[in-house]
Amino acid sequence: MKAVTPTLVRRTQQERREATVRKLLDAATEALIEVGYTNTSVQEICKRAGVSHGGLFRHFSSRIELLIRVADHVGDGLLALYRRDFERLRKSTPDELVLALKLLRTNTQSHLHQAWFELLMAARTDRVLHDALVPIWKRRDEATQQLAVALLPETARKLPDFPIMVDTMVTLFHGEAVDRFLRIDPQSEKLRMEWLLKLLELLLPKGNQA
Repeated sequence: MKAVTPTLVRRTQQERREATVRKLLDAATEALIEVGYTNTSVQEICKRAGVSHGGLFRHFSSRIELLIRVADHVGDGLLALYRRDFERLRKSTPDELVLALKLLRTNTQSHLHQAWFELLMAARTDRVLHDALVPIWKRRDEATQQLAVALLPETARKLPDFPIMVDTMVTLFHGEAVDRFLRIDPQSEKLRMEWLLKLLELLLPKGNQA
């Protein structure tokens, strides 16, 4: 029994630590979405997480370290969102190209993506945040390209410019999502999607359209 008890205690402490970190990450993410980067203070995060200031600083040396960790947390959440929405939409959307564009739009318009936008905007003037986000952005970009290949394997194989096409679509829908902060226009979004599909169908190799 003496040899087992310390292991059980350590495991419980580790579980508690992980639970506290998760609370802080979730609270910071919620704050970024609801009150923006500037107002996502240590006080705001601790209040939402139900964790003391001392508790936060036991796990993170500074606010910026926590927010950098949030960027990875959000990235993982967005990839999970892609997978969830893929399962939800694939039965009702047999056209793979339409499905891929729907997934991209749904993801970039999600509340979770707003946290990522807040961090990106702040990184424009915060060099520490900027330098920390660059490798996180690169990992996200690679994961997005891999997901696109998984969704459209034949298109990826036959279209030499496939990575550029994916990057262009991601950039376009990012811009659309940012515009939605001021203006939501479902009709324009519908027409934009129809135009994109026509354009992409012209680019796709013959016999590769669903």
